[in-house]
This record gives sequence, structure tokens and C-alpha cells, in this order.
Amino acid sequence: MEIRKGISSVVFVVIVCLCALWSSSTWAQAFSYSHAPDLPSTLSPSEKQSIQSYSLTVFKNALSKNGIDLTPATNTLSNSADVLINLIRDENNEDSYYWITPLFAFECGNNVRCTPNAGSQATTIAVSYIALSKSEGSADIAERMSELIAQYKGSDNFTLLASAIRDELKASFPATILTFGTLSLAGELHANTDNLWVIADIVPLFSEVGERGKLKGIAADLVRDILDEMTLKQNILSAPWERIAKEAMTKSNVLVFSVIRTSERESVFHWVTPVSRNLHGLYGIDKPYFESFANVPKNFRVGTLLEDYRYNVAIEHGFKVKAYDSWQALVDALINNEIDTIFGSQGAIDFGCNPKQFKCETITLSSKYDISTAYLALSKKDTCVLVLEKLKLAAAGVKMSDKFNEQLSSWSDMVSQEYGIAHHTEHGVVHLWNPN
Repeated sequence: MEIRKGISSVVFVVIVCLCALWSSSTWAQAFSYSHAPDLPSTLSPSEKQSIQSYSLTVFKNALSKNGIDLTPATNTLSNSADVLINLIRDENNEDSYYWITPLFAFECGNNVRCTPNAGSQATTIAVSYIALSKSEGSADIAERMSELIAQYKGSDNFTLLASAIRDELKASFPATILTFGTLSLAGELHANTDNLWVIADIVPLFSEVGERGKLKGIAADLVRDILDEMTLKQNILSAPWERIAKEAMTKSNVLVFSVIRTSERESVFHWVTPVSRNLHGLYGIDKPYFESFANVPKNFRVGTLLEDYRYNVAIEHGFKVKAYDSWQALVDALINNEIDTIFGSQGAIDFGCNPKQFKCETITLSSKYDISTAYLALSKKDTCVLVLEKLKLAAAGVKMSDKFNEQLSSWSDMVSQEYGIAHHTEHGVVHLWNPN
């Protein structure tokens, strides 16, 4: 499945999309952390110390086996750290960080900032998070951190750890309760999901209409399993992307899939969990490999889809560009030497090339351009951030379940046998290229 980018003009085009390179080595590194000075003054020094110790333990336990090295920030200023622990999420810092996971909820006011859209309870609250500073490449790191912590929050070890600190805090805050993986000193938290609207675009193999109008495909299976995990009975609807984008920008609690994550969409969507990834680049026959687009000869004739974002990218890089109306037409043009390379993905090549007519394996990557990730996403407008957390916890549980992994394995076998599409899976995410 290939995707044209843009929030209002995005159109899904035929099969196989969405997948991108993922490896723990791409994000294994050291991060500095600091405890944000945001805890309420109503906490005693010993309670603050216990909260800080608990929060750091949650973080370290979740990441301990995944190549992350956490070190205290050497600078005393908290904003010098990569990661801030127990940072209150508010309207002023909302866009400055990736919000990895919520830790605590407090009554706000009295110099404790309120968190917008933090639940349907009568009491306004402040929610503290583990937050990662935004920088180039940190979105993928934030995604994986969030996923690992969500998995850890589903474990018995987490429940024991959280129960101990809950019982300690109850002496001063008797309403303290653990909900959505978050310790609330303000009593029970509420996140209404009854009006959740679940909607998908039709994408072959991922979400397509089956018998009696029911959606089928691995993305539809994933979302259906997540809804079951949350004991929600909502139907999964389908609509053209233009309609989906409009609804997501204007309504709350719109759960959509699969949506390519771009910088333009950060203000529109919360990102629940990745569905698939795609590696985009130039593909040619008997062409040398170039480390970057800057090294590719400008006299290369590059083929793209009509009205595809890559047409403009190729023009901007100075290539001679020709546009075609299908991947089949692009592959034919490459074979007939009308173009030197196709600007697309391995999945697009597999879909456009007929192995009965041509040795498709001779079409190989000449230069990488970028990696895109498609998500199950939740509309941001007026949507409770705790709904997002409920979905993340459910998604983490589903991706670790035997049921979904059996579904994923069966789907993978079918894609290989019936379509011959190069792919592999990792962490419950489809990667449409060979792992080698």
C-alpha cells in the first residue's frame, strides 16, 4: 500500500503500504533524565522522594532489556535532560515533548497546572508524564519507549510496584487509586469511550471489505482485537480518506487507521500504535547503489505516480520526472527503458511487477529516501488524553497476545503464498521488505 501524503488530500493507492525499517540498533543509546519540579507542594518531602523513586523504577524496568542506558542529567536545569520524569502536561508545553506515558494524576490549582482534556470527572486534574524532548529522530524512540512501558504496565510486576506506592500515599491521600496504569491522588479517573467512532480507509490486505460488508485484513484484525480488549462493541466503519481526515480534524474520539505519521498531522492526531512501516526510495534495474539522493545523477529519469507527493520531491531534487497512473505502468516503463528508476517502495514494486513476465527480483533499491509509519490514530480535538492511554494499554496487550500473533502469522503466510510480497513482521508491525 502506497500513500500520498497531506492531511486533506491524502489518497490511498493500491496494496501494500506503510512499513519501515525497525531495529533496536536504530535507537539503542544513552539518555539523560531529570525529575521535573512539578510535583504538588501538598506532598511531603518523603512522599516526593517515594514518587520519584517509583517513577524512575517504572521507566528503568520497562526499558531494562532493550538497549537503553539512563543516566542522571549533569546539568541541574531540568530542561537540559533528554527525558523529564513527572512533567505536568499542560497547554503551554503540549507541543514541546513526546508524552511517553502518564504516571500520576493530581488535583490541579494552587500552582499545579491543569492538563487539558484529562477526563470527564468533575474535578479538574493535572497529569504528570515521562516526557521525551522533541529532536530529529526522537519520534521513533518515543514510540518504542511508549510501547515498552505500556507492555510493562500490563505485567504483574508493575501492579505490585504500583500497589505499594498507592498504599503508602493513601495515608495522606485516601482517594488514591490505580487506573489506566496511572496513580491518581484525586480519586477515580474517567475516560468515556462509549462514543468512540472507529473508521478505516479501504486498503487491500490491511483493511478491505469482505463478505457481508465486514472489514478484513491485518489492520482490521488488530483494531477489532483492541476493541475486544476494551470490551467495546463499536462497529468498524469505512470511508474515503478525505472524509476521514475531515472528521478527525473536527470531532473528538475518532479512531482511524491506517494513517501515515507526518509533521503536518501532529496537531491533528494522537498516535496509538504502529500498524506497518514502509521504506521509500529509488528502484532500478542494474543501477548502482547511492547512499543519498544527493549522490544520484541528476540526469536520471525518475518515474512516479500521478499526483503523488514523490513527484514534487523528485522535481525538487532536479531529476527528470515522468508520472504514470499505476504501479504496473511504472514497472512497464522501467522495463522498457522509458525511465531509469521508480520512486516508490518494495511493496509497490512487488505489486506492479508480474513475475510471470519479468524477473522482478532484478529491480532493486538504488537509493533510500525516507521511512514512513502508518498508525492506528486518535483525533486530538477535544479528546481525553486518558482515552489515548486506554487504547495504548489495550494495543500493547493485544500485540503480545497469542491470538493476534497467530492472526499475524496466518496473514503473513497468505501474503507470501498468494501475492509473493516481500515482508517481515516485528513487534506486531508489518514491514514490507525482506529483513536481510
